[in-house]
Amino acid sequence: MRMNAATNGAFRILMICRRDRQLSMQEMAARLGLSEALVLKSCHELMQAGLLVGKRGRGGGYRLARDPEGIRITEIVDVFEPEENLFPCRLRADGECRIVEVCKLRRACERAYGVFRSELDRLTIADLALEDEGV
Repeated sequence: MRMNAATNGAFRILMICRRDRQLSMQEMAARLGLSEALVLKSCHELMQAGLLVGKRGRGGGYRLARDPEGIRITEIVDVFEPEENLFPCRLRADGECRIVEVCKLRRACERAYGVFRSELDRLTIADLALEDEGV
């Protein structure tokens, strides 16, 4: 299982964002060691999902759209990672799978995905938030 760079970036961005102050794209990129292009892409998706609010221009930046206690980690996963990206069935890539009904690997992956989501659903952005001094 591997999450894409935009998902990783989104998690890190949300870990440093607050509701009461804005962070510029450049500040986020510098503090997190991410490219500005990745920060911009992730912030755009987070805004579309209603998780960030952005303000353009001088004095602009991004801030959390909701309280961090109300943003579950699974919400971010759902925005950036369709289930099939996390546990792809390689047999389906070649067309209709002939063993899908009896495939034990697929069932094991479905169970693992359920546990993965259950664990992440226990966490909110507030649980992962970084203190300003640490970054």
